Amino acid sequence: MFKAFHDSSMSNLNRLCLKFLSLAALVVLISGCQSAFYYPSPIQFYSPDRIGLKYEDVKFKTSAGDEIHAWYFATPQKESKGTVLFFHGNAQNLTSHFMMFYWLPKEGYNYMIFDYPGYGQSSGKPSPKSTLESGVAAAKWLRENKDTRPLIIYGQSLGGIIAMRTVKEIKDQQPIRNLIVDSSFSSYRKIGRRVLARSWVTWILQPLTYVALSDSYSPEPLSDFSPIPMLFIHGTDDPVIPFASSEDMFAAAREPKQFWTVPGGHHGDLFEVNNRELRQKFLNYLQ
Repeated sequence: MFKAFHDSSMSNLNRLCLKFLSLAALVVLISGCQSAFYYPSPIQFYSPDRIGLKYEDVKFKTSAGDEIHAWYFATPQKESKGTVLFFHGNAQNLTSHFMMFYWLPKEGYNYMIFDYPGYGQSSGKPSPKSTLESGVAAAKWLRENKDTRPLIIYGQSLGGIIAMRTVKEIKDQQPIRNLIVDSSFSSYRKIGRRVLARSWVTWILQPLTYVALSDSYSPEPLSDFSPIPMLFIHGTDDPVIPFASSEDMFAAAREPKQFWTVPGGHHGDLFEVNNRELRQKFLNYLQ
C-alpha cells in the first residue's frame, strides 16, 4: 500500500514539475514577444523605376546613431499640397510598402517612406525605442531638408503605433497637420492579449502579456493628441489586427477625429478595394 501511495505521489509530483517547467518555458518564449512584432527583410522587392516613379534615395541618422534609409518622392506639380510621412507595417521593408502611396505625387503631394532599424538598408535592430527614434529622425530630416509646413503623418499596422508615439514626441517642436492611423493599435499589451484571445488554446495565457510586453513606448492616452486632427481607418475583414482595436482608439481620442470603415477591406489593401474609392475620399480629406 505504501509503495502504491509513494508511486502515486511521485507521479503527481512529476506531473506538477512537468507543468511548471512547461509554464516556465512558455514565459521565456513569450518574454521575446516584443521582438515578434518585427519581420524585417534585406531583400529589394520592387523598384520605383519599374513604374517610372522618380525618387530620391535618402539616408540620415537617429539620435542613437542608426543609419536610416528612406525614399523621397517629390510631386511633379509646380507647388505641392503638402508632405506625407509614411510609417509602414511590420514585414519586409520600404521596397514593398512604398507602392501603397505611389499615386500620391501625381496628386500634388510629396511623400517619404523610411525603414526602421534592421529593415532593408537601415542599420541597427528594431525595437519600440529604436523605431521611435527613426520616426523622430525622419520627421526632423523632412523639416530641415524639404518642407517646413505641418506634416501629414500616416501609420499603417505596426507603423500606426510608431507614428502616434512619434507625433507625441515631436508635436511641441514640429507642427503636425494630420495624423492618420490605418489598421493599427495603441498598446503592445492590448494587441498581444487580443491575439491570444482568438484561440481557446491561448486564451488562458492573456495575463502573461502584462509580464512579457511593455507599453513604455505606447502613445496612450490618445486624448493627448487633440487638437491635432486624427483619422482612424480599418477594413471590416481585417484578419491581422482586430477591427475593435480601431474602435477603441477612436473612442479614446478627442475631437477633431474621424473613423472610416472600409467594407470588405483586409489588411494593407484598403486603397485598392471597392474600385479604389478610398483614394478620392482620402484626397478630399486632405484638401
